[in-house]
Amino acid sequence: MKHKFAFLLTGAIALVFTLFFYRQSAGINLLLFELILIPLMIWQSGIKPTRGNGLVITAGVAVTAIFAFIHASDFVIIMNVIALFLWTGWLLLPAGRSLVSFAGLAFGNLLLAPGNAIGMLVSGNGNHQRTMHRVRQTVYFVIPLFLILFFLAVYRSSNPWFESITDNIFSFFDRWLNLILNYIDVPLAGVLFVGFCIGILFVFRYRKEVIPAWDEHSPEIMHRERQKKRMRSFSTLALKSEYRAGVFLLVVLNLLILVQNLLDIWFVWFNFEWNGQYLMQFIHEGTWLLIFSILISICIILWLYRGNQNFIPGNKFLRLLSYAWLIQNMVLAVSVAVRNGWYICYFALAYKRIGVALFLIMTLIGLFTVVIKVKERKTLFYLLRVNFLAAFILLAAASCVNWDPLIARYNFAGYQRSFVHLDWLCTLSDKALPMLDKSPAELDRIRQVQDKNFSFEYRYMSPAEYAEKIRERRKEFFSRWESRGWLSFNLADWQAYRYFHTQDQKKQ
Repeated sequence: MKHKFAFLLTGAIALVFTLFFYRQSAGINLLLFELILIPLMIWQSGIKPTRGNGLVITAGVAVTAIFAFIHASDFVIIMNVIALFLWTGWLLLPAGRSLVSFAGLAFGNLLLAPGNAIGMLVSGNGNHQRTMHRVRQTVYFVIPLFLILFFLAVYRSSNPWFESITDNIFSFFDRWLNLILNYIDVPLAGVLFVGFCIGILFVFRYRKEVIPAWDEHSPEIMHRERQKKRMRSFSTLALKSEYRAGVFLLVVLNLLILVQNLLDIWFVWFNFEWNGQYLMQFIHEGTWLLIFSILISICIILWLYRGNQNFIPGNKFLRLLSYAWLIQNMVLAVSVAVRNGWYICYFALAYKRIGVALFLIMTLIGLFTVVIKVKERKTLFYLLRVNFLAAFILLAAASCVNWDPLIARYNFAGYQRSFVHLDWLCTLSDKALPMLDKSPAELDRIRQVQDKNFSFEYRYMSPAEYAEKIRERRKEFFSRWESRGWLSFNLADWQAYRYFHTQDQKKQ
């Protein structure tokens, strides 16, 4: 009876998913589906997310689902899927301490849940051995068939003579496939399949005990590893040699980064001058190299403090050098932020520039936690737990911002100072269309200022081309909106539609 209920529940989830998402885009349907799914899984499992990580992840699912209804940006939908994915891992380990554990369990569940469903199906059959035999025979037939078709396709694409020989075979399969597809609604079948996959992952969830054991037994405070007496003297000498090497390395690195920071503070923070040139090398190459160097810096500290080096007597000088190195890397991260700020100042907002800002916040959090690790002898488990949780909260919060309208509004508002990249702006989502809709007079005024401030502006889209592109996009948006069902509704698109509808009424 229990097995029958599990399969019925999976079918119900698949049916609800199909009803909500068949021929629909994400919007209020995502919120409604998760308002059904989450309470249903809490009831089925008997686990309540009232505190700790369970509360954080459930809040992440709820907040991103609500903002999917508000603006349904790609970012918030992706974060909702990630949060829901982590939530399946939390269901498998409610007392887990780390999001890394939940992610590992969720990935394992992707492989184990289908097998668990098949196992339940087989165990519910009266003739267990015969059913298992049939399942194995099917697997033994299907896998070679897929491999044969794969290699046929590879050899056909690489050899024209082989392609001519096998044309009849593929034509035969193509005719039969088209005949079958004439009687199948492929989009419906696809949505129903995804719904069944979601139902199986949630209802037939299954875990291996490796990750729960790691999560439970991993300490957050390092303990000294006691060694046998005959090895102690050799180990002490090795630690002292490593200590001297670490001191030498950090002294040199601190001097190098001090020079880098002083140059950045002088030339980037306070005396930066822009002469109308592109800032590609200054920002793109320089920024990512500096970020990479910061990540390597964190790895160096983790290597130096990976074991008994934390407990060697008289290592105060190494600790001071480590603190100086980490603090200087924080200053370097601020310099990267200043570079990014200059780029935004002269070339306005874009996705990558926002991404750099978010990444720098996570980097600063990471550097701060490494300082705590050195000071309080924390373990790698502590760093993973805190940083993954911080990254999840930061990205979930960032996904709640409707970035496209904000970017469009900011970039046009700053046209007297920064470059207005019309080619790129006209690719922003429909939610930004009201902010992208500019009159010919506004576009002419922007062009006059841009021509004066930016010598390379002529290479890009003209105001007339831009206005025509926005008119085309507006028509396409109207057509899509009016063909949508209510399940695809989101507030941002509705506001855009209402804006243009009002504009049309005024013209009449």
